[in-house]
Amino acid sequence: MQPLKITNVMDEYSESNSYFITLIMKWKTHFIVITVASILLALVFSSEFFIHPHYKSFAIVYPSNIIPYSSETPSEQLLQLSESSDIRKTVIDKFKLTAHYNIDTAAKSGFSDLINRYQSNVEVKRTQFNSIEIVVFDTDPKLACEMVTEIINSLNLKARNLQREKTKELVIIIHDQLQVKKRQVDSITTALQELRVKYQLLDYETQVKEVTRGYLQALSSGKNVKDIDVLKRNLEEKGGVYYQLQQTFNVILDSYNATKLEYDKTVSDLYKDLTYTNVVSKPFPADKKSYPIRWLIALASAASSNLFLFLILMIGSGKKKL
Repeated sequence: MQPLKITNVMDEYSESNSYFITLIMKWKTHFIVITVASILLALVFSSEFFIHPHYKSFAIVYPSNIIPYSSETPSEQLLQLSESSDIRKTVIDKFKLTAHYNIDTAAKSGFSDLINRYQSNVEVKRTQFNSIEIVVFDTDPKLACEMVTEIINSLNLKARNLQREKTKELVIIIHDQLQVKKRQVDSITTALQELRVKYQLLDYETQVKEVTRGYLQALSSGKNVKDIDVLKRNLEEKGGVYYQLQQTFNVILDSYNATKLEYDKTVSDLYKDLTYTNVVSKPFPADKKSYPIRWLIALASAASSNLFLFLILMIGSGKKKL
C-alpha cells in the first residue's frame, strides 16, 4: 500500500507542475507584458520625481567618563541620553528641520508629525559590541552628516551638564562637612591655646618626663623645687585634659585635611570640560543614496504583479485543485 500512496502523490505533483507550465506558456505574452509594465512603472514611480533619494550618514561611539547612576551600563545610559527631548530640540532648531521637512507645526498634530518624521530619520541603537551607532537619513547627504555630528556634540553637552549638576550637589555637601570640621579644629585650638598660656602646657609627654627628672634631681641635691612644683601641679590638674584635647585635635585635623583634598578635587572636577563619547567611526557625507533601492522595488513589483496575474488566470480557468 505504501508504494501506491507515494506514486499517487508523485502523479499529483507532476500533474500540478504540468498545469502550471501549461498555464504560463498559454498566457506567456500576458506575463511578459505585465513584467515589463510593472518594472517600467516601478522605475518611474521610484524615480526622483516621486521619491526623493535619502542618504545615510552614521557614526559609532563608545561611552567614556560616565558615572553610573544605577545598574545600567554606560552604553545604556548613553542610549537613554540620546533620547532626550533636549537633544532632539537642539537638532531640530539648529538645522531648521521644521522647514526642511515642510511641516506646519501650527496645524493640528503638526508637532507630533515633526517628531515622528525626526524619529523615522534618526536612529540611535546599541551594537553587539556595546558601542552606540548613530544613524541619520536625509535627502541632503551633507545635512545628514552634520546632524550626526551635532547629536554627538549634544550628547557630550547633555552628559556634562548632568554630571555638573551632581558634582555641584557634592561640592555643597563636602563644603558643609569641611566647615563643621574647621569649627571643631578652631574650637580645640582655642582650648589648647588657653592651656598653654595659663598652665604652660606645651608638650604633655615631654614635659612629664622633664618634670619628673628635674623633680627627682632637685630632691636628691636639696635644691628648691618651688618652680617645679608649679608645673607639676599644672600637669596633674590639666595635663590629662591637654593630652586628650591634643589627641582629638590630631584626629580631627587629619579628617579635615582629607576632606579638604576631596573638596579641592571635586571643585576641580566641576569645571573640567570632559567628553563622554569616544568616536570610533566618524560620520561623512554619503556619495551614494541608501533609499530607494530601485532594482529591488522593480523586482518586487514584477514578482507581485505576476503572482496576481497567475491567481486570476487560475480562478478564470476553473482549476480548483492543484
